Amino acid sequence: MADLAIVFHWTPADCAEFSLRELMEWRDRARKRSESPESSHAQGQGRRKR
Repeated sequence: MADLAIVFHWTPADCAEFSLRELMEWRDRARKRSESPESSHAQGQGRRKR
């Protein structure tokens, strides 16, 4: 729920009526929104040294 509070500025009361499934879906949306473009790009690249 902290992700939702930080990204969407929602309080626990705002999320109280959500089902567990809804909370997980919104948490994933918050994670995607908060990622920087470099971090999401780097995850798909892997390390390439040498």
